Amino acid sequence: MLEIKELTDMQLDFLKELTNIGGGNAATALSQIINCKIQMEVPKVAFITYQELFSSCIRMEEEVCAVSIRVHGDAPGNFLFIIKETDVSEFIDMLSGVIKLNYLSELYVSAMQEVGNILCSSYWNALSRLLDLTFLSSVPAFVQDMFGAIMTTAYIESGQYDDTLLFIENIFKAGSARVKAHLFFIPLPGSLEKIISLNLNGGIKSVKTCSDS
Repeated sequence: MLEIKELTDMQLDFLKELTNIGGGNAATALSQIINCKIQMEVPKVAFITYQELFSSCIRMEEEVCAVSIRVHGDAPGNFLFIIKETDVSEFIDMLSGVIKLNYLSELYVSAMQEVGNILCSSYWNALSRLLDLTFLSSVPAFVQDMFGAIMTTAYIESGQYDDTLLFIENIFKAGSARVKAHLFFIPLPGSLEKIISLNLNGGIKSVKTCSDS
């Protein structure tokens, strides 16, 4: 199991750079799809344990909407894109412009799945290019429930998940609107260690964001 205290400043800087690249690519992709400028503040990144989830991130009983994506390949695990239920309508309005989506309608769920897929894939594509890793993803699954229930289910689905997870906080901005979203990577044992060891051993490649090309 990865011990958080064992990470060096250089390794943490690498993870911050990864989130900057992934966040920039996600904002660019979303802006192109909806033909409207979407900006993201510099994402916050941290390693936390399951026990710290509910005190550091979101309360256990908080109602949230989530998109779950299973990742296979060189560093497998489960990505969860989560927004508090109180923020979802504003977030969807931000992305859909004049098109108003009814809460939990088929189109609403589809929009959330697409956004979750774009955000998650932006991060693992950046990771793939930086460290020459291969990833395959499942079809995004949407769920609305209490945060504690969703996270517990994510762990129970596979008894092999590591206790340490990667937490990324994203803040989307469009005009005067500002919405906070959370991304969690729950790794299978060995996945985070592999990512960190490749970083430590100099396996990093240069990579551009979409906006650079």
